[in-house]
Amino acid sequence: MPTLNICIFHEENRMPFSRWECLLYSIVSIVPFIILFYYTFKDRFRFSISRTFLILVPFTLVQIIIQFAALYGYLRWIGFADILSPALFVLLLLIVVRDHIGRVLFALLVVCNFSNLAVSAAKYVEGLFSEADALKRYHWTFSFWLLIFECAILLFLWKVMFKAFRITDLPDSFTDTENLYDSNSQHYLPEGRFLWRYLWFVPATFYLIWMYMFYQGNEPAVRKLMQLHYLLVVIAVDFGSLFIYGLIIQLIRDQEEKLELRSENYQLSLQTLQYQYINDRIEQTRRMRHDLRHFLSTTEMLANAGEWERLHRFISETMESSDLGEPLFFCRNTAVNAVLSYYYPKMKSCGIVPDIHVDIPEESGVTSSDLSLLLSNLTENAVEACSHQAATERSLSIHAAMRGENVLMLTVSNSYEIEPQKNAYGVFLSSKRQGLGIGLESVRAIVEKYKGRCSIEAKDKKFTVRIMLLTS
Repeated sequence: MPTLNICIFHEENRMPFSRWECLLYSIVSIVPFIILFYYTFKDRFRFSISRTFLILVPFTLVQIIIQFAALYGYLRWIGFADILSPALFVLLLLIVVRDHIGRVLFALLVVCNFSNLAVSAAKYVEGLFSEADALKRYHWTFSFWLLIFECAILLFLWKVMFKAFRITDLPDSFTDTENLYDSNSQHYLPEGRFLWRYLWFVPATFYLIWMYMFYQGNEPAVRKLMQLHYLLVVIAVDFGSLFIYGLIIQLIRDQEEKLELRSENYQLSLQTLQYQYINDRIEQTRRMRHDLRHFLSTTEMLANAGEWERLHRFISETMESSDLGEPLFFCRNTAVNAVLSYYYPKMKSCGIVPDIHVDIPEESGVTSSDLSLLLSNLTENAVEACSHQAATERSLSIHAAMRGENVLMLTVSNSYEIEPQKNAYGVFLSSKRQGLGIGLESVRAIVEKYKGRCSIEAKDKKFTVRIMLLTS
């Protein structure tokens, strides 16, 4: 990072340079990186653009002041500034960016490594034109060349890496700090997201290599930077690391595509089941129409004979066998009504008496496919969990409604017998296969799509999922 450039020069005796040159260097070494991080993470800000801007401006000024004071000697311990400035930058990103800390550190360390390349190239080129100016450390010519190389390198990084990095791992934004949960609940993270817990070690390793290169030996760092072979080593290390970063991003993309494909396959299988249910309903209706004539004839015969007891028993048995007691309408929303109509017979066959209260309008702001997939995943998981219990203990409730015009609230709660399993990170695993549940992966993606929140709680033999979606 820009402030890490301080440590390149501070071990040498101070040479003459003006305050404005020191201030110019402080600005040039910080502002371009703030701009890069702004465009990289602007879709993941916790706050509005205006509020984020109000945070970034004073932060940038503080960073410039710290670096200026350290370079010009107003700070007694320059090493303290070397630590303080990067630490503040990490703190800023954690405050304004809603993302996994590993992903933020990955981006920060990558920029640190390439900012060192910009410093090396700028000092080398400055030395080619005037060795005397280069030895002044912060002569304005150094800032001039540094700005040129920073712009070139950062533009290159944006084109080949950060533009792709910006759209990679998308979902989040389930993050470690942005979910609704209490001490007993667990939020959900996708499999690909665990990679960020470790991937930031890769650029951190390259950064340590760079630190060793410039601090081993007794030769002053400024003179090292003015030597061609040092610049070539830095270029080789940075572009070698860029190749590895590209592989990492491709790995994340492949993981996301795999999860998306699994989700799509699951949705297709669900649609197939729904079509099968509709066909079964049609066939059942045909049989009922076929039996209607027999029913009416028998009813007329029993009524004419005055056998009212047999007539009452006959009508009751017919209604039970024909499932006429099943509700045909749960909700004004067609997609939600179709899902509940599909799963209701499954609930009844499992001995579950569901508590369903759903009030979602046809135009809710959430697409029909997302609504059906969200509700289907949660309902199927709930029915599956209940099926392992004794029939008398099974319970399932589904509550959903709009809160205002742009907030949809959904709660699905079910009893369970088999304790839900979690991995090492406290994330609930699938009971039907190894790894995380496909249903929860789909739920997570939909919640992120609508910038919502989700909490999952397993307590007192009750498994509850609460979801909030922002529909506009």
